[in-house]
Amino acid sequence: MERTPRSSPQSKGASVAACTRIVALSLSTVVLVTGCSASTGDPASGIDARSDDAATAATGYPVSLENCGRTVVLESPPQRAISINQPATELLLTLGLSDQMVGSASWSDPVQPQLAAANAEVPVLSNDFPSFERVLAEKPDFVYATFDWSFTDEGVAPRELFERFGVPTYQSSSECGGQDALQDRSLTLDDLYAEIDDLATIFGVPERGDALVASLRARSAEASDGLDAEGVTLMWWYSATRTPYIAGCCGAPGIITDAVGATNVFADNRQLWPEISWESILDRDPDVLILADLTRGDDGDSADAKIRFLESDPVAQRLTAVRERRWIVLPGSAMDPSLRNVDAVEELATGLRSLKVAG
Repeated sequence: MERTPRSSPQSKGASVAACTRIVALSLSTVVLVTGCSASTGDPASGIDARSDDAATAATGYPVSLENCGRTVVLESPPQRAISINQPATELLLTLGLSDQMVGSASWSDPVQPQLAAANAEVPVLSNDFPSFERVLAEKPDFVYATFDWSFTDEGVAPRELFERFGVPTYQSSSECGGQDALQDRSLTLDDLYAEIDDLATIFGVPERGDALVASLRARSAEASDGLDAEGVTLMWWYSATRTPYIAGCCGAPGIITDAVGATNVFADNRQLWPEISWESILDRDPDVLILADLTRGDDGDSADAKIRFLESDPVAQRLTAVRERRWIVLPGSAMDPSLRNVDAVEELATGLRSLKVAG
């Protein structure tokens, strides 16, 4: 959400064999496909690693996609990709593409544990924004970023500059309008699934994309099955204390809220992350507070800092949710459009049941 990347060390695990690819994940399991042996992967995943890679690498190029008002053309699958922003990196790792990446940058949280081994294979160019020169030094053939700010002079560089050097780029469609603009529609999980499909197409691994989307759809449906959260109001607090950044209508918190059938108490605000006064929050008195746990160290970033503020501020402590300690903590990265949104659907559904505010 923030323009300035949230900086944190990423977990690094032991390296895995170069032939192992992560193609689907859940909170409890990771489906692995071993693409260099006779194995065709886990039958339940619906993925045949041999037909996926061999067939699509030979056909289907050039690939041309429309992305945020630009036409992106790739003559062949990227072999030297760079990902900017954690959601982009984790998506590529989940699709099993670590051996086609030469760098990642702009981290907000530790990498998901099930991706740590694959992540260890990819050099970290910077925990923040790397310079344009640092990125070009890796001779990338594709650059993929989540946030619009990444493709600006204040971030890494505008997309036009990459194009001038012959480097195709892709930006998450969730950020096409920019973080500061009034949003004209709410994001849904289908936007995430479409992005997965785009990246799987770009890299020539459509079957992996299909399997991942099927897994995510099933998990989201299972998490919300039988959950009655109608009429339950939520407030999503990202950062800052004096005038906090609270989720408006249309970003990832809206995706997650809709998936569990609850209501975002500030869904009438068309900004992604408006600054809202505590007096205005008290006027709406949400049933449950969703607290982002960030590792940057800025004002009100950590969940602990948020809770200390809630319990000491003369206005915030009057909230019903504070008096009854009804809050749910989620990683800050779960509040950005990403694969982690489905994790958040699962965690939110569990939390609402635990708080006994939803059946």
